[in-house]
Amino acid sequence: MMNKLGIAWLAAGGIVVLTGVTALAHGGATGIVGERMMGMMMLSEQVKLLAPLFADGEPVDPVLLAEAATMIEMHAGRAMTDLFPEGSLEAPSEAKPEIWDRWQEFTSYADRLGMLGAELAAVARPAEAKLADIAAPVPAPPEPERSEWERLDFASLMGLAPAPAIQTVSIDSLITGSLGDAVPRAAPASRTQQQVFADVTATCSSCHAAFRR
Repeated sequence: MMNKLGIAWLAAGGIVVLTGVTALAHGGATGIVGERMMGMMMLSEQVKLLAPLFADGEPVDPVLLAEAATMIEMHAGRAMTDLFPEGSLEAPSEAKPEIWDRWQEFTSYADRLGMLGAELAAVARPAEAKLADIAAPVPAPPEPERSEWERLDFASLMGLAPAPAIQTVSIDSLITGSLGDAVPRAAPASRTQQQVFADVTATCSSCHAAFRR
């Protein structure tokens, strides 16, 4: 698990990279370049908002975190790549032409950021609150009372319905776990808020290192 110092350094790196984008967004950019710089500025604001909160190593306010995560998801993926039509390098853009030479790599960064935003929103709520929801399910409505006659299965009584098949399970299948859906599998453990946020800042930093002048 990444320690607090490592997360703090990654967050700081993300802020340094994105702060430059924020400053450029006020440099007179217009058209598609202005639109994408404003989008980058929105991403920058979310990182700058969350970084000092995560530096303490404590869970972040779930409402604030969910809102920031939603903004990250909204400005990533296709919403980001659509703002980079080929050749849009007019000043004050600092995009490298390598973006279009390595388009798949660039879109992978954008898509990953969108998935991380969704994951960050999913882990925003404390684990205790999620467990409480599971522990207190909504009760199902009671079944209406039926008479003895209504409870009779005519087809079964008359021998018209086939007997239900009985599934057998071998010892070997229990040992090897080859039962498929017959054996419930544990859901994968979700990552912590700090781990997901560290990936957000690392993704932003890596993308800018590769595709921003």
